[in-house]
Amino acid sequence: RGARVPAAALLSATVGMGRLSNDAFLAGLDKHFSNVRKAGSLFITFKRYVPTPGKFGVPKSDTAEPMCLVRAKLGSKAISTLVHEKDVTRFQGSLGTTMKGNMDGLKQVEKKKKERK
Repeated sequence: RGARVPAAALLSATVGMGRLSNDAFLAGLDKHFSNVRKAGSLFITFKRYVPTPGKFGVPKSDTAEPMCLVRAKLGSKAISTLVHEKDVTRFQGSLGTTMKGNMDGLKQVEKKKKERK
């Protein structure tokens, strides 16, 4: 049988409908980057998200703050997180650090020189 994971670890990693917390998302993104070195492409998308009343158990309120929905997809595996307005700068800095650390395998495109006639 597989190893058991404590329930507290699962609860702290996921929030709501299978979405990861911000820190768990960054850790999962790091794993995706290590898998993409072998083969494939990693797609990261950002979308403005304003919760609608009653959707996913969100309480009805007139002052719903806009959030950012961040998704990362590698093949059939996808992870996502919601970033609240107050956490955007911290998350963006951490995301930038993660992306800079994992984009070391990029190749520079060789430009062909045109011959003059």
